[in-house]
This record gives sequence, structure tokens and C-alpha cells, in this order.
Amino acid sequence: MHILITGGTGFIGYHSARALLAAGHRVRLLVRDKDKLRRLYGSDITDYVLGDVTDADSVNKALAGCEGVLHSAALVSIDRQDADRVLATNVGGTEKVIGGAVKRGLKTMVYVSSVTALYNPKAAYLNEYSPPGSAANAYGRSKVACEEYVRGLQAEGAPIHITYPASVIGPEDPGFTDPHQGLKAYLAAAAPVLPSGNQWVDVRDVAEAHCRLFERELPPGRYPLGGHFLTWSELVDTLATLTGRRIRKIPVPGGLMLGAGRLVDWFNRVRGRALDIPVTHEAMVYATNWVKMDNSKGAAELGIRFRPAEESLADAIRSLVEDGRIDRAQAGLLGDA
Repeated sequence: MHILITGGTGFIGYHSARALLAAGHRVRLLVRDKDKLRRLYGSDITDYVLGDVTDADSVNKALAGCEGVLHSAALVSIDRQDADRVLATNVGGTEKVIGGAVKRGLKTMVYVSSVTALYNPKAAYLNEYSPPGSAANAYGRSKVACEEYVRGLQAEGAPIHITYPASVIGPEDPGFTDPHQGLKAYLAAAAPVLPSGNQWVDVRDVAEAHCRLFERELPPGRYPLGGHFLTWSELVDTLATLTGRRIRKIPVPGGLMLGAGRLVDWFNRVRGRALDIPVTHEAMVYATNWVKMDNSKGAAELGIRFRPAEESLADAIRSLVEDGRIDRAQAGLLGDA
């Protein structure tokens, strides 16, 4: 199948493109940075269009002649100054890419959503039947709006699949995504232990799920890809075991972190732009009250067996060392592997 990928120089898009190429598909990328494309793919991809998902002409050019599309491009920012751009890029881009693919009658479309689009702190769990959630910041609102738009197209019969990756980790991150920034913080000498925990999914498993969605004739569907849940205490224990290091646990009340998030939000509003720290009230709501995602649909329909969290974390740490994101001392035993 000839498949267009947006966001192909990002973490999920890059691994999905590699998986599709390995499976024998023809891949075209819509990219803004030709040099980054060359650094990541070398000569493996020569079919690309320079442009942006917000530009209708470049999107139309990229879709021409394709049979499928994987839309993984998104702008992630909590900076209030970026709010309009986040909404324009994520909502406008989805309307142009997925909406344009529907108009052209493409055979298969995959839209990469987020747990943010489903999150409901009062839910017992999240699955393919969960309604769109609610969010305070521009990124969250944009993902909810995209979710509602794409579900509307699904309801009309468009052959669209939606995936919901949790916190994605693994090797070869072209950037330095938030989950890997979080891992770096937890590899310090001491780590905060909050109530609740988080779900971690390997980028290679997400890529395999995307590949199978293009290869299996399935009705339009929604697929949570949650991977494995670890409490924050279990995460510290796992990182300590993998690295052979002693990482001291610092219990932190959830209310304190929620208050800190509100304080940071207030300071960001006064300052006019966001501090370079992953602390906001909304982020702390997730961190202190995670709602587990049910993986059973992906496991049953796609045959995905999520690799152990220990393997994903170890490979992520090794890769962070190779990329110079953390030093070998922080990686401990994995720094010499």
C-alpha cells in the first residue's frame, strides 16, 4: 500500500514509518525539514513532500496517489503564547489531512490521538467506548476537538482507525519527548513518589499496531494502546533494578503537587510564557490520578503483545545515553551495555 505519513520525523511517526517500510509498504512523508528527513532516513525514503499540515496545497499534493494515511503530526506546547498555533495546527491539520483523505476516498486512515482526548478523572478506566474528555490547556482542547471531528467522520462510515498511545518510550527518539524527560528526572539520586502511577507503552509496539491496521481489513475502530501500568513507587524500583543504582524515594502528597501545578500555571500566566518544566495543574491531575487504559481491543484484534515495561525502559535509557540526554553514571549498569 502507498501510505502518507505526517509527523514522520517525530517519535511515533518515525518508528511507524520504519515498521511500514520493513513490511514492504511504500511510504511518503509530508515534512517541513528536509535536512532532518535525511538525518533520520538517509536514502531509505525518497518520496516526500515539503510542506505543513496546515497548508491545504501541500496536504493535497502529499495525499495525491496514496491509498492510506497515518496522521501523527501534532504540536505539543503548554505555553499560553502558543495556544492559537496549537489549535490551528492540531485541529486545522487534522481537518485537512484526515478530512482530505476522506474526500479522496482513501482505503485506510489512521489518526493518532492521545490519552488526553479521553481522560476523565472520574472514570473507572478508559477504553474504546470512552467519550471524549475535557481539558484545560490548548493542547488538550485541541486533541478533544480532533477526537470529536474524527469520530464524526467514523460515524458517517469513513474507514478511519484511532489509536490512543499512553506515555510512549523506547529507543531512537528523534527529539526528547516528555516521557523521556520524565525518565531522566526519575534517574536522579532521589525521585518523587506520588499517588497513582502511569502507563508506559513501547514505541515499537505502537508502530506495529499501526502497521497491522493497514494490513487487516477491519471496520472503523478505536484502539487504546496503554502498555503497562506502574505505580510511581514501582517505577523507581524498576529503574533502580535496571541501573543497579540506589534511587531514594521521596513521598509527595498529591495535594501538594496539585497546588504546585496551580502555582506554576499562575506564574506562567503572569510571565507570559511557560517555564521549561513538566509541571502544570493538568499534568499533576494525570500524575496523581491516572485512569488505566484497557488494552484488550488491540490485543484481540491486532494480535499485539506489549513487550515488558522493563525491556522498554532499559532500551529507552540506553538510547538516551547514546543521544547524550543522560550520562553513563545516571544509566548505571545500562550505561556500559
